[in-house]
Amino acid sequence: MNLIKISKKYDTQAKCLAYLEKLRWGKTVTCTKCGSGNTVRIQSQAGRHHCNNCKTTFSVLVDTVFENTRLELPKWFLIIGLMLNAKKGISAKQIMRDAGVTYKTAWYTAMRVRCGMINNCITLQNIVEMDEAYVGGKPRKKLPLNKPSISTVTNKRGRGTRKTPIVGIVERDGDIVLKVIEKLTSRNLIAMLKENVKTDNALLITDEYRAYNKMDDEIEHLVINHQKEYSRGIVHTNNIEGFWSIVKNSIRGQYIALSKKYLPFYLVQAQYIFNLRNDEGDLFQQYLVNAVNHENQMEYYKPTKDVKKIVYRKCNLN
Repeated sequence: MNLIKISKKYDTQAKCLAYLEKLRWGKTVTCTKCGSGNTVRIQSQAGRHHCNNCKTTFSVLVDTVFENTRLELPKWFLIIGLMLNAKKGISAKQIMRDAGVTYKTAWYTAMRVRCGMINNCITLQNIVEMDEAYVGGKPRKKLPLNKPSISTVTNKRGRGTRKTPIVGIVERDGDIVLKVIEKLTSRNLIAMLKENVKTDNALLITDEYRAYNKMDDEIEHLVINHQKEYSRGIVHTNNIEGFWSIVKNSIRGQYIALSKKYLPFYLVQAQYIFNLRNDEGDLFQQYLVNAVNHENQMEYYKPTKDVKKIVYRKCNLN
């Protein structure tokens, strides 16, 4: 759904609340505390309901990414539309200008929208490609030799740097899974593989990086040596490498710089948008269904717990 349709169809708080109630509960409003359907609408308080069973009051926003928000829902819906339509991401500064909110509100709301994009236990099979990329600033220039206290060695790109490594597994013509992994060991990479790939029904293709060597014990594994060639029939990692270009261009063009702490949230957005690239359904409605079934993971501009624990949950498929 484009922004014009969103702004016309959901231009009031009441319309937004009614739509969220329909997506979450259907025809029967259910208490968010005890699950009872014995509820009544409070006429004097828009969007609130009373449970006759446990005697509590609640709204459709409870236990969702919208919980305790002070921002009116029409602007929430507008920001969601902006983020869903941004293939290479969108900065909080641009959201601030387009939605007419403060920078802090734009940043906070965007982070909560990303929480509604978290999708655990994505299943990959058939031909899958696995590769890693490195996110961080450009290497600093060498300093003059008359400053011996500071190293004058030029930093390398990619492997062997202090940049943050991220690992991706993509199914050809399918979904992608991303994860920040501090140590690129065989053990960590195999764990990620088992969490997301049906190893008995898949062919894995990687480059020659030594940490992938032990993959042969877990899955049928082919290697492309990039020092000699970039493609050999079906043996290549062009799909995952093409995705890395999208991620890095989004950082350079939209975000400029990302915090290592919040990097998993930004990767969640990139993964979510990529995985819906061929979906012909209503992406706006599909997102809202996820949003009303995800608890709020941000309070007072901070995550409720470690970001990695919020984003990454184990789901062994094998």
